[in-house]
Amino acid sequence: MTPMLRAFAGLLTISAVLAGCSSNPSQAALTKQLLNRAAATQPDATFAAYRNAGAPTYVAGLQDKPGAYTLFVRQTVNAKGEETWISPDHLSLGMKDGMLIATRGLGNDQLAADARKTRAVLTSGHNAVTEHFVTLLTEGSTAETLAFRCQVTRERQEPVQLSKSYTADTDLFSEACTNGQTEFRNLYWVERGSREIVQSRQWISEATGELALRIIKS
Repeated sequence: MTPMLRAFAGLLTISAVLAGCSSNPSQAALTKQLLNRAAATQPDATFAAYRNAGAPTYVAGLQDKPGAYTLFVRQTVNAKGEETWISPDHLSLGMKDGMLIATRGLGNDQLAADARKTRAVLTSGHNAVTEHFVTLLTEGSTAETLAFRCQVTRERQEPVQLSKSYTADTDLFSEACTNGQTEFRNLYWVERGSREIVQSRQWISEATGELALRIIKS
């Protein structure tokens, strides 16, 4: 069992929370259940302190691992706008403007990523071909940076319920990437007006697969 699955083992299995990463009318109730279950597992004190202080929170799940769900709260933001998000079980994400830039503790982690060009396309709202760079750890324990050519396409307009009282009006974009050997497809739900990524499905590595994320709104 990977570190991420061990960390998620005590959390509530809610296959509907992010299954397929689509809009879910029961999001508020399901999120409340997950929050209650996370609290019952005696989470890390640092996580609990940030959560109790009202820090921004993601509900997250591995797409290929049924029942592998947890919460992440934002812990820090540096001068470059790079954010650190932590879980109750010492997992962490690096994020910037809703884009995944690193993972730690999930197994077969993404050491770093540069998706600035993709983020610019999502902000503009137009279709475009762009580049996405991902640094992974090889079998020989060396870091290898992979360059992908990606087609970013606006698929449709779609509502995403983020709380009982708030539904975001979003544009759904797909990002189909390849470098000739590896392929992946990310999805981003971008709120109209603010251009915030409120929900996404982002590739980590071939072994770990995709991480689905949805921001929790009060």
